[in-house]
Amino acid sequence: MPSADESLQSKQFVTLDTLTAAGVTENGLSYGAKAVTFQVTVATIGTNVVIRFEGSLDGISYFNLDQNNVDTTITSNSTTGYCLSNCPVNYARLRLVSLSGGSPSVAALICAG
Repeated sequence: MPSADESLQSKQFVTLDTLTAAGVTENGLSYGAKAVTFQVTVATIGTNVVIRFEGSLDGISYFNLDQNNVDTTITSNSTTGYCLSNCPVNYARLRLVSLSGGSPSVAALICAG
């Protein structure tokens, strides 16, 4: 039976947890990905949600994948895509930093290449 790390290595497309409160999804991604695409769907938004795309080399310590260390604010119910390139990481996840109004849900998919 393959280890968890070996199973993770084979994944190029991962559905992450849906977030309804500030927090992070589980790890997703495959080793050595140089480009990461996040598809984020927000529903039942009040005013806005603030999200952060995070990456890690070791699966323990995470950093903001935005080169300017900026978070992303979404102000309407929608599905949007975010393509991040030249950021080789072994793991990626989505952080729901904050939400304002309503009872929003934030769902995400990751594709690595």
